[in-house]
Amino acid sequence: MATANTPSQSPLKESIRTDVCIIGAGIAGLTTAYLLAREGRSVVVLDDGVIGGGMTGRTTAHLSNAYDDRYVEIEKLHGAEGARYTAESHTAAIEKIDEIATREKIECDFEWLDGFLFAATPDHVQLLEDELAAAHRAGLVGVEKVARAPMVRTSDGASGWSGFHRSQSTRRRQCLHRDG
Repeated sequence: MATANTPSQSPLKESIRTDVCIIGAGIAGLTTAYLLAREGRSVVVLDDGVIGGGMTGRTTAHLSNAYDDRYVEIEKLHGAEGARYTAESHTAAIEKIDEIATREKIECDFEWLDGFLFAATPDHVQLLEDELAAAHRAGLVGVEKVARAPMVRTSDGASGWSGFHRSQSTRRRQCLHRDG
């Protein structure tokens, strides 16, 4: 499962003082630690397993502001404002990852790609229409309906795109070895 060398770690052997203690060494915990350390906070990250070994180590690292549970459903539960907050937060998170990778010169194959939602059956076409309208109401005005999505062939002949697992490993090293 490993895609890169993971920094060594050891159990905490003594009491320490810190500004912030983060539980969980996945991408969310490490990103939070990184951002706090950049602001001058003293941070400790605790985890009961391997760094990035939980869900982070099993992800495709595909980032999207197309919300899994659909904006139309978020609107039903939390109104238009809740859907807008969801779109804004997903977009801001992706932009933050791009910013960190650029600032730290992390070679992680990060790139902005178009994403596509598909109707699995003819019955799902209306769901896509409803989702498009909800995405626009949530502020994702660049989302558009297309007749057909392009397919990409990788150098090994596989269709689709690759994630950026190297980014996660590189970011872990940057975070752990940072003096701030």
